[in-house]
Amino acid sequence: MISRRLLLAAPALLPALSARADARPVTLVVPFPPGGGVDALARAVGERLAPRLGVPVVIDNRPGGSTSLAAGLVARAEPDGRTLLIGTPALSINPVLQPALPPGDPRGALVAIGRIATLPYVLHVGPAGRGFATLADLIAWGRANPDRLDFANSGTATATHLSAALLAHRAGISVTHVPYRGGAQAALDIAAGRVHGMFQHAIEALPLLRGRETRALAVSTADRSNVLPEVPAVAETVAGFDTGSWNGLFAPRGTPPAIVARLNAALNEALADPTLATLFTPQATRFIPGPPEALSELLESEIGGWSALASATGIRAES
Repeated sequence: MISRRLLLAAPALLPALSARADARPVTLVVPFPPGGGVDALARAVGERLAPRLGVPVVIDNRPGGSTSLAAGLVARAEPDGRTLLIGTPALSINPVLQPALPPGDPRGALVAIGRIATLPYVLHVGPAGRGFATLADLIAWGRANPDRLDFANSGTATATHLSAALLAHRAGISVTHVPYRGGAQAALDIAAGRVHGMFQHAIEALPLLRGRETRALAVSTADRSNVLPEVPAVAETVAGFDTGSWNGLFAPRGTPPAIVARLNAALNEALADPTLATLFTPQATRFIPGPPEALSELLESEIGGWSALASATGIRAES
């Protein structure tokens, strides 16, 4: 039988047990292997989140399935704020082109914590595009030479693929999409003149541009990049064009609002750390603190935009 003395002591033990539970780490799930740009960003943000949350932040790399392995893992996790996802544009593309992939529609499976950062894609060309001094030149050549304009991408149904498809649709040109398993080999083929060019993450394109192996025609975001201020935005030639890579923090659906609020506050404080800008601004990364609703609105807008493009062009995951 439990003694009366132990029963009386139990309430005093509860705070200690709660403190021990609160010391469990937060797991930040990254949908890419170690060593890439998203992994580096996740580790830097996680390092600055940890002291603000009062617990360690552990990085768990889960690549595969067009980021669906990581997203599905987080969607199935306990909604206690201990398992988080660093999301990418794939969260807005997969439900349109590959809806069977986990977690299905992320708007019903995940809850937004907050935006982290954005960076442009750079439309750059190599020797095959030496005749294109401007984006207008590329578009004019594409119209005069149907189906002869080759655009590499980092994989079918990726944001770089859809950015090229969106440009082709808006500019009224036809493009041959050449998919690669990632951006590194694609960049080599651009520099070698095997394809005309591609929309590529700025962090991957910058070394080629600085080495003058390729030449930038435009950046994909609505505004010019502070790292490439001389390079115009696509929107300066094709009105309304605006795509780009982004990262945001998500938790499983059902995470209590109080936990969401605490995580959002900690994230915004972490993003204000000036050392982050020192590390990532040279790579064209711009940090965007804000409320959870801003990330939810971005996801909603992108799903709508890619759905409209798929309806207008018939683009599919295997195309």
